[in-house]
Amino acid sequence: MASRRQDAQALRSKSTTAVAAAAAQREPRTRGEQPAEEASTGGRVCWGLFIAIVVVALVMVKKKHDAEQNVLAPRVKPAEPCPTLGRMRQNLLQNAGENIFLDTFDAVKREERAEAIGQRGVTLWMTGLSGAGKTAVAKELERQLVLEEKMHVYRLEGDNMKFGLSKDLQMGPEDKTEALRRAYEVSAMMADAGTVSVVSFISPYNKDREEARHMHASRGLPFLEVYVQAPIEEVRLRDPHDFYKRHSEGGISGIAGLDAPYEAPTSPDVVLKTHECCGDMAALTQVDDCKRRGAEGERAAEDARKYQNDCPEVVRACVQACVRHLRTHLVEGKFLDVDVPKTPAPPQIVERIIEKPAEPCPTIQAGKQLKAECQPQPEAAKRATGHADGYPFGTTPPSLIEGDEAYWHSDAVTKLQPVPISDSEVQWVQVIGEGWAAPLRGPMREAALVQVLHFESMLFSPDSDGAGNSGYGTGPKPTQFGDYAHNSEMVKDGVRVNMPVPIVISISKHSKMLIERQVAMAKELGVEQVQVTLVGPSGEPVAVLNDPEVYEFRKEEMIARSWGSWDMGHPYIKENVLDGDEYLLGGEFHKVRRIRYRDGLDRWRLTPQEVLQEFQARNADAVFAFQTRNPTHAGHAHLMKDGRKQLLDTGLENPVLWLSPLGGWTKNDDVPLDVRVKQHQAVLDEKMLDKAWTVLSIWPSPMVYSGPTEVQWHAKSRRVAGADYFIVGRDPAGLGYSDQHQSKGEDVYQADHGRYVLQMSPGMGGLGLLASGAVHYDTQDGEMRPKPDGISKEEFSKRFLKISGSKMRKMGKMKVDMCKSLDDIPKDWADNPSCVPPNFMVPTGWDIMKDYYVHKDEEDVIANAIVYSKQRPEVAALTKVEFATKVGLDGNQYSVYVTNDKNETISPWHDVPIGVAGEGNIVNMVVEFPRGTNAKYEVQKNLPHNPIKQDTKDGRARYYTYGLAFFNNGLIPQTWENSGEKDEEGNLGDNDPLDIMEIGSTPLPMGSVVRVKVLGSIGMLDGGETDHKVIAIALDDPLAAEVNNIEDLKELKAAGVDLPTRIREWLRRYKTTDKSDPDEAKLNTFLNDGKFHGPGEAMKIIEETHKQWSALKKGKAKTDLTRDFWLSDGGAAEFEDALKLAA
Repeated sequence: MASRRQDAQALRSKSTTAVAAAAAQREPRTRGEQPAEEASTGGRVCWGLFIAIVVVALVMVKKKHDAEQNVLAPRVKPAEPCPTLGRMRQNLLQNAGENIFLDTFDAVKREERAEAIGQRGVTLWMTGLSGAGKTAVAKELERQLVLEEKMHVYRLEGDNMKFGLSKDLQMGPEDKTEALRRAYEVSAMMADAGTVSVVSFISPYNKDREEARHMHASRGLPFLEVYVQAPIEEVRLRDPHDFYKRHSEGGISGIAGLDAPYEAPTSPDVVLKTHECCGDMAALTQVDDCKRRGAEGERAAEDARKYQNDCPEVVRACVQACVRHLRTHLVEGKFLDVDVPKTPAPPQIVERIIEKPAEPCPTIQAGKQLKAECQPQPEAAKRATGHADGYPFGTTPPSLIEGDEAYWHSDAVTKLQPVPISDSEVQWVQVIGEGWAAPLRGPMREAALVQVLHFESMLFSPDSDGAGNSGYGTGPKPTQFGDYAHNSEMVKDGVRVNMPVPIVISISKHSKMLIERQVAMAKELGVEQVQVTLVGPSGEPVAVLNDPEVYEFRKEEMIARSWGSWDMGHPYIKENVLDGDEYLLGGEFHKVRRIRYRDGLDRWRLTPQEVLQEFQARNADAVFAFQTRNPTHAGHAHLMKDGRKQLLDTGLENPVLWLSPLGGWTKNDDVPLDVRVKQHQAVLDEKMLDKAWTVLSIWPSPMVYSGPTEVQWHAKSRRVAGADYFIVGRDPAGLGYSDQHQSKGEDVYQADHGRYVLQMSPGMGGLGLLASGAVHYDTQDGEMRPKPDGISKEEFSKRFLKISGSKMRKMGKMKVDMCKSLDDIPKDWADNPSCVPPNFMVPTGWDIMKDYYVHKDEEDVIANAIVYSKQRPEVAALTKVEFATKVGLDGNQYSVYVTNDKNETISPWHDVPIGVAGEGNIVNMVVEFPRGTNAKYEVQKNLPHNPIKQDTKDGRARYYTYGLAFFNNGLIPQTWENSGEKDEEGNLGDNDPLDIMEIGSTPLPMGSVVRVKVLGSIGMLDGGETDHKVIAIALDDPLAAEVNNIEDLKELKAAGVDLPTRIREWLRRYKTTDKSDPDEAKLNTFLNDGKFHGPGEAMKIIEETHKQWSALKKGKAKTDLTRDFWLSDGGAAEFEDALKLAA
């Protein structure tokens, strides 16, 4: 900035000097005064005039002569055409006037402006085809940022600018370029003024968008290119301005993507795939359902494109999903989180921040008002707890989520050592990564765990930028109990944070060995930081961990300190502690993946940032949370409504309820998560609770059942994410001993201890508590209310009903319906609950519960129940998933079946065609597991329809421990390596379909059928059997046109290693990490000295294995190993000619 000012001052100085000199030469003279120099030259002026007249005459004669000579000559095109308006404009733009100077003196510096208005500016340049959704996303983003975040935002729409600033421009290429230039000049000025400028232009050329980026960069302004992507087929259906319809009718031309070019961005900052609802599967499913209903209706086909008019709420949900994706990127990239003051909070919140009570606020009791000064003090809590527990309303803890899916499939992740973790540990990763356990940044190191076990809290360094080092000070420092200087410093300067439950990840001795091997290799190579990737049971990476610390899992100490008892049959202790591995893994997360479970419930899984947006959208002036792991009935609703009434009585205007069901691990006899969430939604849909002041969102934590200790975790985690109050009752997290003789059938924890401990607990960030006594069903009016004072026991039993969980289960098994009226409630209801009392539960909610209670003990229901959040791998659209084992067993052992477009189950091995005749080296591939995963899924040859299922060994799910696959793995259908016939080298086939490795850049969903180009193959010798690996690339991969064989792959390198070498080494070594000493393990061997075959030889192998498969189908190649094969229902006639590939 200083150099720019100096240059401008020098330019001004030079210009001033020149102007002064010119002025001096034009000094005025008195009348009649004539210099001698002018008098002496008067004669010369006359002679000059005479000569000029002669020259002009000669020129005129010459022109006349030339015209006469050219009458018959052909006209010659001028060398320089007359400049168009566009070219003249470009010349003017390139040549600024000599007397125009850039004012570079900043009266207000950019940082000063940001501090004054509370934000910094940025340009979001949204590009994409007409109809891709640019305007819809831009409008929704503008609406949210202005109305919810109180930010200064302005949207520059291409069409709108044509009515004003660009009104003088036409539709030619030069004018389009000029329109874009004007747009980015205006957006840059807005960004410089601190405004978020959202520009929506098709802007079809990369060079124009790069010019916009370059101009912003030259001025030090942030610029993000947002590619709003949708395929041409989709935008034709949408066609908001009828452009595509008019084009098809010949009415207009020049439509980008049709008869005019559109250059897709090569490296956009953000990609919004609006046709996929930006990855929100719940929203996408609703859109697809709406489209299907439109297609099945009686409307004309051309009206089907108007589906968005039929389902506006559905389409809006899809748009909002894309805006959430974009906002997440903006926040994580700190384009919106600018660390400058925001718009002041509403008055009530300001009062709570300023007026700090002298002593802790009491619990709000039913019927009693809370003093105004006893509202939670977020800012005070923030100071008192090192911004760990008390985030002010309107802020959330930092997120570690990396939302760019390309990162999770890149070498930055796939080349790291994978460490397998369990389902409950995936949930803990989600808890940490999304910020629910702030300031914790990773699984606890040993120092943090020891503090948590003995203090139910840990020291946190407020100077560590939120890193916290998992409770052990600043920076990645492993536990050193003898480092007294550091420990003393932490005690002196650290802040003690409430952390009542141990959040740990257990690993096996084998994983410990592999991690220590990585650490030793890094030390030898001089690498400062070691990273490993955590992989869930679905085979997907969920987090990258920095500087791993491995230490002994002292299970007895954890059980005794966390649960205060020794109960070997306690469900969490048994399944997550005693059955855990021998060691614990600690460290700090580098990045965490946005975890999608793909179980139909992801729409209710909101991050703290997204929950906050929901609160702000409802204009909340306070938030009160209700934790639940049971269905919602009138008793729960009373607690929540009464809690809101208590807050309204304190003067608050719009307290919002956070209905927060627990979604993590629970014991197997709890009501499954999917049943609970759907029942909660029914409660909202049928207005037992009001959607206007209720947010339903799953809390991802496991349930550890540790009584008063755990209830602190429930409350503290909600406080971190924005709750001002927490509803407390009796019996929080209560659980009896598994051995009833040990506790005489009673709960371990006294029912009132939980809420008392919560009141006394340190480090809760000023969280207010809402308490309410027991309520009962009043048969006089069907309402829930406390026991009236003075009522006799006999009168109470006649008038009130006690409806317990066991009573609900009994009614469900009896298949009873809702009572039609209060009069229909039987007098002996306590012994004979023949109907559900009116208003005790909403009708749809009861139907859901009744269906569950009736069928819950059936084998297929047990197998398919979603007891808790459990990741499913991404599968292709034409598939269906069926569970093969009970939930809770090791691995996600369920089956993925391939279907056709009629939703009929088919065999991926026998019914999917191998390819199309006459297409050379192009074949079909069925994906068994995608790039970036390590779960060993494969087609099951013996099961009906040959589903894709995770392989097992000794009853345990199998994984590739060597690393995540950098390729998509699958099979070529209608092939078989014959286990009963030896090849030229005397080896039998491996009895499987032909394996294929697709090396493209995109992960392909499990069960998808993909057309690929064969590049070559390599032969392996596995246990004395031939196992060919075909190498291919998907036809729609960006590199498909450039890569035709193995030689072309050598140009593709990662870390200096060409791709064929990387493939060979992966195949050679992938089994070594299954052994106790990988460095001494036997390597896999290859045929042909490990040389690759070209595409021609690979196609011969494919054709030969297709012949063998055809013989197998006809019953001509059966062996003992094929006796149990399921060979599809189709007859052998359709496979008569083995060489004629089926279409």
